[in-house]
Amino acid sequence: MLATLLLVGAACTPPPPHDTHDADVRTIAEGEALWVGHWSTRDAERILARYAEDATVMTPNMAPAFGREAIRELVKQFVRDGNFALTFEVARVEVARSGDLGYVQGSYTLVTTGLATKKPVTDRGTYLRVYRKQLDGSWKVLHDMRASNLPAAPPATGQ
Repeated sequence: MLATLLLVGAACTPPPPHDTHDADVRTIAEGEALWVGHWSTRDAERILARYAEDATVMTPNMAPAFGREAIRELVKQFVRDGNFALTFEVARVEVARSGDLGYVQGSYTLVTTGLATKKPVTDRGTYLRVYRKQLDGSWKVLHDMRASNLPAAPPATGQ
């Protein structure tokens, strides 16, 4: 009887999880490539669709945007700018062994209108995005942070 219970118990052991690492890395990298196109066409809704509901976006010289609605306003602000252009290049994509988190490192070039000069300003820098796998198997950006290579603005002088 003990042998039967051991055999039944062994048969109930779940199989090891399916290794999806390479497919997940490919999915995230392909999504990044599509996303460049959405930014270039200024498609705010498709841009926004890549973010998780509870995402955070941190851009240089701006307050962080927490949650999809705040990110929506930030994206709209960017795409309304007549000089706006954003491109980015993936340098590295990795997915955790757990299969639920991944990240992308890369570089970006951003053109916007300078507040003081009203002329185009080009910013180059690096970015880091943390992705979270959704219940449906898709990947959404959880945290998006850019680091500018532009020199910091001089501190304001006292009066």
